[in-house]
Amino acid sequence: MEQIKVTFDSTLSEIVALKKELATKEQWSRLNNVEIKGVPLKRDENLFSIVDNICTQVGYTIPKHQINYIARVPTHFGKDKSIIVNFINRYIKEEFVASARSKKFMTAKDIGFVGNKQRLYVNDHLTPYSKALLTRTKAICKDKDYQYVWVKYCKIHVRKNDTTRVMIITSDSDLNKLA
Repeated sequence: MEQIKVTFDSTLSEIVALKKELATKEQWSRLNNVEIKGVPLKRDENLFSIVDNICTQVGYTIPKHQINYIARVPTHFGKDKSIIVNFINRYIKEEFVASARSKKFMTAKDIGFVGNKQRLYVNDHLTPYSKALLTRTKAICKDKDYQYVWVKYCKIHVRKNDTTRVMIITSDSDLNKLA
C-alpha cells in the first residue's frame, strides 16, 4: 500500500508539472496576439479597416506586412466576438498595445460605429487559464491594497506600491505569497 501511495504522489506531482508546462506553452503561442474587445459585429466587415481605424485613434501605424492574420473569435462569456490580431513581430505588437493603452478611453463611435458608445479594449491575448488567474489576482490585490496589477508580455505583474518589487504571478500558489 505504501508503494502505491508513493507512486500516486509522484504521478500527481508529474501531472501538476505537465499542466503548468502546457499552460506556459499555450500562453507562449499567443505571445504575438492582441485581443480587441468591444467592437460591434457587422455583416461584411473588414477587420483590417477596423484595426486601421484603431491605429488612427491611438496614433500608431502598423505596417501591413507585420500582420499575420486577423480573425473574430467567440468569447467565453456572451455572444460577442473579440478580434484577434496575430503579428509577425512581437515588438510591433507591444508598441501597438502600449499606444492603445495610452489612449485611456476609446469607444466604438471613435472608430466609425456612429452612436455606439461601447468601450473598446486592446490587450494581450491571454489563455482562459491566464484570464481567470488575472481575475483572481485583481480581487486579492484589491483586498490587500496593492496599487498595481498589469499584464505585459502576457504575464501578470503586481506591485504593492512604488517602492516594492514587482512580482510575476504564474499560478494560484503565487497568490498565496502576496502579503
